[in-house]
Amino acid sequence: MDRLKKKKWIFLMSFLLIVISCERKFEFFEFNCEDCYQEKPEYGPLIIYFSFNDENDFVLYTIYKGKFENRIEEYVGTAFIIEEQIEVPVNEYYSVEAKYISGTDTIYVVDGDRFDLERENSKCDKKCYYFKGGIIDVRLKE
Repeated sequence: MDRLKKKKWIFLMSFLLIVISCERKFEFFEFNCEDCYQEKPEYGPLIIYFSFNDENDFVLYTIYKGKFENRIEEYVGTAFIIEEQIEVPVNEYYSVEAKYISGTDTIYVVDGDRFDLERENSKCDKKCYYFKGGIIDVRLKE
């Protein structure tokens, strides 16, 4: 009898776990129709985060189209604020290299992300387009 109860309990727990996991949808990206574009944009804001300290009151950086290793320069700039938004073509992978000074050393920080344009048909009144990805963090780690 104990063995039968144990099997039933295991079956019940397994069933509940499957049902709960199927019902839950983890959405890390909250969709907002206000962030949607009716016309299909060709360019959008690549968002890049930088660090600033006593030795770095500005940061030199390079945006590469594709992987960093390919070294296809898209844009070269200087950041003076923590968050820069640079207009770039959508549906591409971008890499950013930032140059920092630490004493007599030069530190390069590299990060990359795919910057896509997605189409939404069901959540808003009309079909629309929104940006997904394109967030790059080249801050110094403390």
